[in-house]
Amino acid sequence: MEKRLKKYINRKFFMYPKTNEIVEVRDELYSIMLDKYNDCLHMGISQDESYKQAIEMMADYKEAIKEVEKGSSLGALKKTLINLGSFTTFYFVLLTFVYLFVSMVILKSFNNTWLIAVGGFFIYLVYFSTSLYEYTKLFNFKTMGRWGIALIYFSLIPLLYVFPSLYLSVVHSKSIWNRSWLLIIILLFFYIITDYIINKKNISLIERDIRLLTSGLIVTTFLYLLISMKFTIWGIAWILYVFYLTLVSMIFHVRRKY
Repeated sequence: MEKRLKKYINRKFFMYPKTNEIVEVRDELYSIMLDKYNDCLHMGISQDESYKQAIEMMADYKEAIKEVEKGSSLGALKKTLINLGSFTTFYFVLLTFVYLFVSMVILKSFNNTWLIAVGGFFIYLVYFSTSLYEYTKLFNFKTMGRWGIALIYFSLIPLLYVFPSLYLSVVHSKSIWNRSWLLIIILLFFYIITDYIINKKNISLIERDIRLLTSGLIVTTFLYLLISMKFTIWGIAWILYVFYLTLVSMIFHVRRKY
């Protein structure tokens, strides 16, 4: 029954941000409800009736919970916005200084220095995505958290794929666009692995197997495209998929047997 009480209190606080204030109130309220439940049992009241009286304690603390929740969630949001705003101001002032200093002092030319602003903006996107993810972690929204991870990896695409390809194309007149897009596949692979590691406690066995199979398929596709592009053997390299499926079948057979 104590587990039932714990499950009840966690469900009631499911949508509250996991700030120190909220966690403190939740744990204190659980302790009070548990004491009430045990007191009722000692008085000879049945378990079901004791549980009912214990959860009724929630009503007595409802207004206090609302006040703490309001203050903590707004406080967390306010703190996040202040940190984000102050860093954003500092960052773009610094980026402007670097851009002008390199253009006017070092190179004495604005030719192609716009790449500094573009690269700096791409770096900021990663920071912005990470900040949003950190704020969503205050809440028990697992779906929102998983979307936050996806947003971080999505923000890495301009930084790791677009900017290097753009830089080589503009500055060195070397185009790698037809091959560098393979990096997106690698980022997708690492996103799936990261999401699995962070949320593996909430992922079913079937979903876990699907993710592992998908990860292997992504790696196989990357190798297939890379080898085919480099050696122009599109008609032969597909054999990699046969090897991959054979390996997967063998692993599943061994798992079933042992």
